[in-house]
Amino acid sequence: MIKFFRKIRQNLLSEGKTGKYLKYAIGEIVLVVVGILIALGINNWNEERKIEQSGKEFINEIYKDLKIEISNINEVLNSLQNQYNGTDYVLSVFESKNKAIKDTLMFTKSHWAPSRLFIIERDLNTFDKLKSSGKSGLLKNDSLSNLLDNFYKNFDIRISNFKEYPLQIRMDYRRALFPIGNMEDFKYEERNSKLTSAFIKKFLDNEFIYRHLLSILKTCRYNTNFFKELKEEALQLINLMENTYPEL
Repeated sequence: MIKFFRKIRQNLLSEGKTGKYLKYAIGEIVLVVVGILIALGINNWNEERKIEQSGKEFINEIYKDLKIEISNINEVLNSLQNQYNGTDYVLSVFESKNKAIKDTLMFTKSHWAPSRLFIIERDLNTFDKLKSSGKSGLLKNDSLSNLLDNFYKNFDIRISNFKEYPLQIRMDYRRALFPIGNMEDFKYEERNSKLTSAFIKKFLDNEFIYRHLLSILKTCRYNTNFFKELKEEALQLINLMENTYPEL
C-alpha cells in the first residue's frame, strides 16, 4: 500500500503536476491523521469498556460486603438483646422485695449475661480498598460513593464508641464479680450450674455491682438503637443498589 501511494506521488511529480501533488499530499496527511484518530478512539473505547467492567465488578463486591455487614450487625444486635434480657432479669431481683429469687436456674443463667464481653469489629472491605487506593471514581456514581463513605464512617464511630465506655463497664463488672484469687464460683457449670448461697447474698448486697448493672442495661439500650439505625442505613444502600443496578 505504501509503495502504491509513493508511485502515485512520483508520477505526479514526473508529469509536473505540482498542484495535484500538493492536494494529494495533503489528502494523504488527512487520511493518516484520521486513521490515527480512529485508532485512538478505538483504544479509548476499549479502555472505557474495561473501566466500566471493572466498576461493575466492584459494585457487585460492595453489594456482597453490605450483605455481610448486615449479618454482622444482626449478631451484634442478638448479643446486645441477650445481654439486656439477662441484665434486666438480675436487676429485677435486686429491686424486688427482700431480693427474693424465685427461679434459681434462671437467675444463675441471667447472672452471667452482663459479664459477657463481645468485641465489635469490621473487616477491611472492597470500598475501603477502593477509597485508600484513590479509585472510588471507578464506581462512576458519586451519590452512591458518598452514601457508602458516610455509612462506613458511622460504622467505625459506633465501633469506637462501644470500645470506650460500654466495653470498659463490662470489664469493670467482671473484675468486681470475680476478683483475682476468688474464682471459686466462676466454675459454676461444673457444679450443676448453681451458685452458692453465700455468693448470691454477697452479690445482691453489692451496691457497686448494682450500679454497674444499671450502666450495662443503659449501654445495651443505647447501642441497640445505634446498631438498628446502622442496619437501616445498610438496607437502604442495598435497596438503592438493587434499583440502580438490576443485574445484581
